[in-house]
Amino acid sequence: MSGHPRTWFVVLPDTEAGAATAAVWGTAECRALHHPSGRPWILGHWPADEPVTAQAGPVALAVFGTSDADPHRLRRHAERVRDPRDVLALGGDLAGSFHLLATVHGTVAARGSLSGLRRLHLAEVDGVPVLSDRADVLAAAAGLSPSLDRLALRLAEPLPHPVDALPLWPELAAVPPNHAAVLAPGRPARTLAHWHPPAPQRARPEAATALGQALRRAVDTRTRDGGLIAADLSGGLDSTPLCFLAATGPAELLTVTIGSVDPHHEDAAWAQRAAHHLPGRRLVLAAEDIPAMFADIDTPGPQGDEPFAWTRTRARDEAVARLLATHGARLRISGEGGDEVLQALPAYLRTVLPRHPATAARHLRGHRARLRWTLPDALSALSDPRPYSAWLARAADRLTHPDPPRTTQLLGWGMAPRLPPWATARTAELVREQLRAGQGSEPLAPEHAQHQALRMVRHSAAAMRQLIDATARAGTPYSVPFLDDQVLDACLAADPATRGTPFAYKPLLTAAVAPDVPADLLRRTGKGDFSPDTYQGLARHRAELAALIDDSTLARAGLVDPAVLRQACLGLYPPGTSYAALDATLACEHWLRAHGTSRHPASPTTAQGA
Repeated sequence: MSGHPRTWFVVLPDTEAGAATAAVWGTAECRALHHPSGRPWILGHWPADEPVTAQAGPVALAVFGTSDADPHRLRRHAERVRDPRDVLALGGDLAGSFHLLATVHGTVAARGSLSGLRRLHLAEVDGVPVLSDRADVLAAAAGLSPSLDRLALRLAEPLPHPVDALPLWPELAAVPPNHAAVLAPGRPARTLAHWHPPAPQRARPEAATALGQALRRAVDTRTRDGGLIAADLSGGLDSTPLCFLAATGPAELLTVTIGSVDPHHEDAAWAQRAAHHLPGRRLVLAAEDIPAMFADIDTPGPQGDEPFAWTRTRARDEAVARLLATHGARLRISGEGGDEVLQALPAYLRTVLPRHPATAARHLRGHRARLRWTLPDALSALSDPRPYSAWLARAADRLTHPDPPRTTQLLGWGMAPRLPPWATARTAELVREQLRAGQGSEPLAPEHAQHQALRMVRHSAAAMRQLIDATARAGTPYSVPFLDDQVLDACLAADPATRGTPFAYKPLLTAAVAPDVPADLLRRTGKGDFSPDTYQGLARHRAELAALIDDSTLARAGLVDPAVLRQACLGLYPPGTSYAALDATLACEHWLRAHGTSRHPASPTTAQGA
């Protein structure tokens, strides 16, 4: 595959043992940054212009990723740093999506992004605590094997907190996205929280102003170096404003519109309307011009440290990345993540009800009309007092049950995980065990709606992290401003009745970008549905799917029943089972073929009966 090589880095403590451990990665073949002491600090493979660095005496800083940091600004910060905790505040001042790494008087502090798009893992390598942005890099260095138990978890959809963050190698520890890792000589590695979800209290005008500023900084960070920038122009309310913001920067704009097999798809008309107002070039790709969904499903492509979530669109995304590279685009701005940060699920009514009961009642009526809830069901769900740990326990018990009413899920802690019908009884047992092991966990935020938003953000970020890696290798990486720290913080601080109102579509965004986007383009109240493309792709690539299932490593490991899976793919797809479940299964199949596992259940492959 052409394009950028695979990138990664590891972070070493400022000790003699840390310096000796550097040899594990063959330092002659790696790029390297050094502690002020002269010992190796950061090793890895990255583009020459990737990190922004600065040093002031015994303090050094490095920023990897997309940010508005520059060496002079970083040096001014380094001059003021006295303690690793001082570094954590710096991350909140920078726009973009990045890792921030520091070495301060011999102590290392490192953090990723709040969404988890830029993440960190911790492991011991030859007895030395080491950090990395890639779990597989650490696992290889430490000689670890992945666990089939952990892979079985990935067959459940959607995975809840905290099991969604468990590495596939049990000996590794994931650093929570809102924490920093600290490596101090002579002390065990530890983590420090540097961010907590803001109280959702900002009124719409103030919240819209904050979001507008955050989005402009996010897009400017991506366009400020000029060149050619591609930007998705689907006509949707997420991607369209980003195109207009990108058009104001110094970069040349190339908008990209991808068609659907559905001739009545609304995206094309909205994209055309927006294109009339935008400068630069436009690239319109009809559905027949690019690979169909599920194309190349029998050729999995490179596998990283997680199963590749977007299996059905991987070939399409890589093909577009290669095409954009031939046009000279250095990145592709996408509106992915917008749904997760801009909308609050109806659970926000729990927060609004005690403070503004009249507003809560009016919004409940709106949601009931839109979603066809009965009043008793809605009131019962709203009054459910169960803490998160009890919700997780019930989710473990009901993994293979029919889905509960959406009323219950949208007004509670979120969508309960379910296993697909082709998962075996052994899979259900493995997943239940791990869900129950997490029952003492606290939610991601005290408010139900904030917890749901953060879980969905992390789910989206995990998928986008893999897609960014794949499209970077193909030539033009994705870039997702809606998942930047400052954007996420601005959205979560908004009054949830503003984000979740049933009476308007993404009103926080439309207010935030009103100065930048023609008013008629902000009146859209929905988004396009690509289900027909999914159905067509599945039908077109049934032969490849059949071959994959007939030689399934998941089936040999006892995790799926191949007969049930084959019927789902080649016959009538099971009603009530999302295509995300099939994506997850195919992703796990490809990943297991690439990596193998350390544990294989001995029980025979049987259809789940629990």
